[in-house]
Amino acid sequence: MTDKQKLLKYLEYKGITKNKFYLKTGFSVGFLDSGSSLGVDKLKIIIDNYHDLNLEWFFNDAAKMIKEERQPIAKKKEETEIEETRPRIPYDAAAGSLSVALDGITIENCEQIPVIKAFAKYDFTIIAKGDSMLPEFHSGDELACLYIKPVNFVQWGRFHVLDTSQGVIVKRIFDDDEYILCKSENNDLYKDFRIHKSEVFNLALVIGLLRRY
Repeated sequence: MTDKQKLLKYLEYKGITKNKFYLKTGFSVGFLDSGSSLGVDKLKIIIDNYHDLNLEWFFNDAAKMIKEERQPIAKKKEETEIEETRPRIPYDAAAGSLSVALDGITIENCEQIPVIKAFAKYDFTIIAKGDSMLPEFHSGDELACLYIKPVNFVQWGRFHVLDTSQGVIVKRIFDDDEYILCKSENNDLYKDFRIHKSEVFNLALVIGLLRRY
């Protein structure tokens, strides 16, 4: 098959008439019917106008007439996805630290860890310390917490993280007029105590835990 026969085959395949070909390329009418070969200069014009036509096909019958579309190279996961994180608040964080972290500012020594998919919606985690909340929470448990605002939606009787004037604490809480009654689970060693509501900066509900054995 000559190079012009191949070109005519391509035009037929694409449904392109000779007149449209002449108008697009600027070749004179009758060029396709002449016996002359295309030549390198003519091939360049044709390829520049018909980008899917495979130049190699004119020199190698085994090549494909139409160029194969190149699939975009898949980007690495870290290039296409930004991993969602949540702050891990230190248990011994200073008073007011919880509100700083929840405002999107990373406080000193506050890690950002990947979201734990096993938990429902939560705002931060905190690592439990000590034995005051045994057997419910063990030291080292990672507690997932949901910021409560306004405080009118506090679920009294459930476990909460309190950001107080004395620092961060984890307790089961109850409404006590102008105070919040804080109860430890380990009642034999830890007595109940009250905190004035004015000394509580933020509250967060504990919605789950991750225990590392």
